[in-house]
Amino acid sequence: MTVKNGVQSPASLAMDEAIELAIEERSPYPEQSAFIDADTPYTDREMKRAAKNGYASVVVSADGSTRVVPPEDVLGPGLP
Repeated sequence: MTVKNGVQSPASLAMDEAIELAIEERSPYPEQSAFIDADTPYTDREMKRAAKNGYASVVVSADGSTRVVPPEDVLGPGLP
């Protein structure tokens, strides 16, 4: 969980919600997902790291909206 000045990041909040939805078997996200804040200097690097480990990236904007990016969309088809 990413907390800065006592406030959770958008990705951290989305992940908490995803956990609750998964418990209820209603999660809209792939089982193997990495929740990543959008618009940070490290967003692309974190998406590549997640993809190399086989995880989809759930990119979370400051307004809480999400975009799911499958590993192959980050690495390209057929790339490890």
